[in-house]
Amino acid sequence: MVAGAGERETSMKVAVLSDIHANYAALEAVLRHLEGASPQAVLVGGDIINRGPDPARCLEIILSRMRTDGWRVIRGNHEDYALRAAEGITHLAPWEQLVIAHTVWTVDRIRNHLPRIAEWPDQLEINAPDGSALVLLHASRKGNRAGLYEFMADQELLDHAHPAPSAICVGHTHVPFIRRVQGSLFVNAGAVGMPFDGDPRASYALLDWSPSGWNAEIIRVPYDRERTEAAYRTSGYLEQGGPMVPLILQELQRSTSRLGAWHRRYEPQVTAGKLTVPESVSALLAE
Repeated sequence: MVAGAGERETSMKVAVLSDIHANYAALEAVLRHLEGASPQAVLVGGDIINRGPDPARCLEIILSRMRTDGWRVIRGNHEDYALRAAEGITHLAPWEQLVIAHTVWTVDRIRNHLPRIAEWPDQLEINAPDGSALVLLHASRKGNRAGLYEFMADQELLDHAHPAPSAICVGHTHVPFIRRVQGSLFVNAGAVGMPFDGDPRASYALLDWSPSGWNAEIIRVPYDRERTEAAYRTSGYLEQGGPMVPLILQELQRSTSRLGAWHRRYEPQVTAGKLTVPESVSALLAE
């Protein structure tokens, strides 16, 4: 609510989107839902691009909303991956080049936007009318790959948020949760484009401030997943994006992480020369 002359604001609603991962159909569905939610501010927690088939369209939508509606955006680890890949990958081992070929595919489709992405901050802070802060990070204060999980002990969450604000909102893990610890509200918005909690619906967070403090809700939005799966083929991503893309597609289909399993279980064998990257991906897909 925007207060009139002489009035004090008594409420504030903020939407947080994260981890779109180049899933255009999911982003469209969330945009439609936001029209009814009518937040005063929209924050985007990074990973707009990469790990999906429509990086250019998703990025262009977000850039447009930044210009026209004042949306604010931070970088995630996948924006950083794209920026590094754009500098060249010939110094990497051949197996590493295969593993990040999907990121190179992404870079080739958004290269003209990379200077703008490089300017994005890695955190944002907005203040409620009473001065209480909402801080947006991609993963945590420990880095954009050090995620927050609901199973963490209170002290571990506080350590990852130190100094803990009134509200802290993150993404990265693709698993949403809301938890209050010692007066701080912890919110993981989940993933718009690729949830990992077994629920295939797009996920985002709505945070509300009132004089009693910050509260939050996780919003789940169904979308046309078959349309996204088709985009893996029609965009060329599945055919041209390298050997990891079938695993990324399986993540979408199963709503659970598969790249993480590959790195834990198969990367050591690939590094040791016991398996090729395509062989290791085939083995994991068959499980």
